[in-house]
Amino acid sequence: MTRSKLLRALTVAGTIALSAVATTPAAHAAADACTHDWSGPQICIAADGQNGTANPGHVTASWTNPPKSRKSATVYLYQPDGYTYSFKAKRSGGEIVGHTVPGIQSDGNLCVRFKGSSHKACIDIRNRNGSF
Repeated sequence: MTRSKLLRALTVAGTIALSAVATTPAAHAAADACTHDWSGPQICIAADGQNGTANPGHVTASWTNPPKSRKSATVYLYQPDGYTYSFKAKRSGGEIVGHTVPGIQSDGNLCVRFKGSSHKACIDIRNRNGSF
């Protein structure tokens, strides 16, 4: 199997496994969502705040298929009020993960994007349904 076919097969297998986990109710996260682009980075956002409230709690951003050479990355958090700020994420095993606590948010989408990528993963602050 060529390297590109192997990489694509591993990406598909990983995404299928992640989808199975994402459809199982998670006790630790009130909301989570991931991008679904087979050729691009797999970016995810999770929040552990209480469902249906304006406080997302702790927000985790993850990049599940970064290049092996990447040890860290800058994450941009897009808030519903239009404000954007950044925080650092570090490699943890096979992914790059960062955490922040953004505080009370206005109604709308809370999104994360990693520097160098146009892919965003978003959650709705009020009803906590994942979107991308």
